[in-house]
Parts: sequence; structure tokens; C-alpha cells
Amino acid sequence: MSQAVAKVGTSVAVVPCPRCQQPLIDPQGLGWCKICGYCRSLAESEKQTAGMQPKQEEAAPAPPQNTVTATAAAATQMPLWIWISIIGMGAIAGGTYAASRYLHLTPLHQALLTTIQIGTGVVFMLIGQFVALLRIAPEDSTITFWDAIIPFKLYGLVIKKLPSTQLTFYFAVWGVTAIVSAAIFIGGLGHWLTYLPKGGQGQKTQAVR
Repeated sequence: MSQAVAKVGTSVAVVPCPRCQQPLIDPQGLGWCKICGYCRSLAESEKQTAGMQPKQEEAAPAPPQNTVTATAAAATQMPLWIWISIIGMGAIAGGTYAASRYLHLTPLHQALLTTIQIGTGVVFMLIGQFVALLRIAPEDSTITFWDAIIPFKLYGLVIKKLPSTQLTFYFAVWGVTAIVSAAIFIGGLGHWLTYLPKGGQGQKTQAVR
């Protein structure tokens, strides 16, 4: 009887705990350590569960945007009033350039057309400034009539209150565009100087007489 017990005792291998190296209880089944509480069967089941879960795919880096794409994205985010301003400026500048290129203008016609367009640009700006005065004056008591004539302070408030003051902004940028385009593309204002009396010729005429 003692020999059978000895054989059974020698047939059971001692399995140490991977944490504290103490013998595991029921190494062929539960595999539990009474010293540190390690459980081999529980650890193995956790490993199997972790292995069954699919690995999360790493997010692919976003492709770099080229300059054209970035510019197009920025353009689509611009407010509508900016687009209206740019389109108006382009139309005025383009029309002035076409008139100077395709119309056969005499010096007198050049001077006359440039003067009319510059005057129109100034009138546009004045209209916009008075519109801004009527819009801003009820909210700001420091604004007076003279701010519409000398509009440095007025335009500062116009820019701060955009887009509610966009009408004044349109008149301002379109007026400036008309003035600059007329001076650059048409020109000819010097022709008006030919109509001034020439002092030298007048003195010679009097001397002959």
C-alpha cells in the first residue's frame, strides 16, 4: 500500500508558479498558486481571448494636399461679399483695358474718357461713404458729417462691421478700381495741359505788335 502511494506521489510533477516559483496546486487543471494567487487556466483563457480580437488597423495618413487643392479649398470658404468685390473689380479693370486696346481714341477722347471714369469712381466712393454714415452714425455718436468727406475713421469702422457694411465696401473698392484702371490703361490726362495759354508765345505776339 505504501509503495502504491509512493508511485502516485512520484508520478505527479511539481510545476512552479511563473510569478513566485512556488508549487502550483492542481498543475494539470486549474494551476493555482496559493501564495500569489496566480491562476494558469485564467491566464491562458485571457491570452486566447486577446488573440481572437482583430487588430485595429492603423489609420492611413491623409494624402498631402497639393497647392491647387489647398487654394481651391480656401476659395470655397471665402464669404460671398469678397467674391462680389473681386468680380466687380475684375469687370471694371477688364472693361477699361478692353476700351483702351480696341477703341481708336484720339488724345482728346483719351483725356475725356479718363476724366469721366475717374469722376465716376470718386462719386461711387462718396455714395458708399454716405451710406456708411447713415448706417454707423446711429450706433456711434462720434461719427459726424465730415467723416463721410474725410473717411479715414469711417472706413476703419466699415471694415470692423463687415459684412453688414458690405455695400460701402463694394462702392469703395469698385471706385478705387475705376480710378486706377483709367489712369493706367487709358491715361491721356496730360492732354488737358495743351489747352492752357502759353506765356512765351503771348509775349512774342505782343512784341511783334
